[in-house]
Amino acid sequence: MNLQQLYYFKTIAELEHYTQAAHKLNISQSSLSHSITDLEKELGVSLFIRQGRNVRLTRCGAFFLDYVTRSLDILDEGRSHLQDFISPENGQISLSYLSSLSGFVPFLISRFFEKTGKVQNHFRFDQLSSHTIKEFLLAGKTDLAFTTPMENPEIESVKVGSHKTILVVPKDHPLAAQKSVDLRDLSGETFITYHPQCQIRDYMDQVFQSVGLRPQVSFEAFHDSIILGAVAVHLGIALMPEASAEESTYNTAAVTIQNPIPTRDIHMAWAKGRYMTPAVKNFRDFVVESGPLLDEYKTLRGGR
Repeated sequence: MNLQQLYYFKTIAELEHYTQAAHKLNISQSSLSHSITDLEKELGVSLFIRQGRNVRLTRCGAFFLDYVTRSLDILDEGRSHLQDFISPENGQISLSYLSSLSGFVPFLISRFFEKTGKVQNHFRFDQLSSHTIKEFLLAGKTDLAFTTPMENPEIESVKVGSHKTILVVPKDHPLAAQKSVDLRDLSGETFITYHPQCQIRDYMDQVFQSVGLRPQVSFEAFHDSIILGAVAVHLGIALMPEASAEESTYNTAAVTIQNPIPTRDIHMAWAKGRYMTPAVKNFRDFVVESGPLLDEYKTLRGGR
């Protein structure tokens, strides 16, 4: 038994057709048939049964396929990891982040390229809710995430900075002319806020409760851009992370909040103990060693 025979067997099992399998494997059908016959003789069982022009797995074949698939998957994973070690400067890095960080993440990558010169790396982005980010991290669907702190023993993280909360209003709103506002004076306003499935919604609700305000909510959304658009067309006003509002190209204005509201820490997170390619590790270590890059970004952008 050899790896070639196992790949041949798996391909036939997937296609259920010798001719199609031979074409996909780029070998003659007779060579493929001989290889499977030799494998069946070695195992002492029949792996396939003819069914018209097609074939299907026997009971023994279906039993054996499960082990073959898992073995080949492990070997393919090992080969992929080996390539990473051979060429650690290459590779894909998958990042997930909150929508309020859509300007910060490209800045972070540009700084990484500038400092390290590792322009061969390829980045993939997913803008997600904090709940989905957690699921992606634990499932291995993303390498690193920029999000609020997560209470989970399977996730490690490091702080990269913090967000203040500000009030966002249409530019022609009376509050736009004010330098700051007391939230307790906004009881007559209509608010736009985040969907209950967003982690930030809990934080915003706590902010309202801390000042004794029960807001009239007219609109809920998952993403900052939708909230900004709704504010711009006078559907209401909104509390948002400062980075989201100050990068806005919408017809809105940001107003500082006078009330003592706690900032929201932003962390870079990763799954504890999961294999990390050299490319991902290089980027993770760069962020860890660089300190609070989010605060640096806000300073460069003229943030408050």
